[in-house]
Amino acid sequence: MSGGADSILAAEDRAGLEAAHLRLLAGARHRVSIYLPVLEPGVLDSDAVHAELRRIATSGRQAQIRILTHDAERGHRDGHRLLALAQRLPTAIGVRVPTEEAHLRYGSAFTADHAGGFLFRPVAGRFEARGALDEPGETSRLTAYFDEVWERAEPAWQIRPLGI
Repeated sequence: MSGGADSILAAEDRAGLEAAHLRLLAGARHRVSIYLPVLEPGVLDSDAVHAELRRIATSGRQAQIRILTHDAERGHRDGHRLLALAQRLPTAIGVRVPTEEAHLRYGSAFTADHAGGFLFRPVAGRFEARGALDEPGETSRLTAYFDEVWERAEPAWQIRPLGI
């Protein structure tokens, strides 16, 4: 159950979305799942967010950050910092691209901390988001969907150095 108003995450604009992501990631320990259909500039690419993601990725042997995106090639071409971080820390950060049409039509975005926090954007291209730092039920639902898509997705070969 939710721990109260101080555990609620909400965003209406880019700055609010970054602040909400920072609060969520600051509470994450070892595992985070990120579903970001489009790797748009300004989302999960600030210095502060990258410091938190790097902290999680280097937090120990159980560290795992999984990223699902529909167009890794575009994100790589545009130089999204999230993919650059994945290239530098490939043992802790995995990136996959869904291949099934039903999964490619998914239009929302979310970040889930496996300790029970989440941030959900109903429309991936907008900054409005809602979430909570301690809501294991909703986090489990999002993580279950993420796991389903992850298992059927392909590794994002586009981000490997030299396309190898």
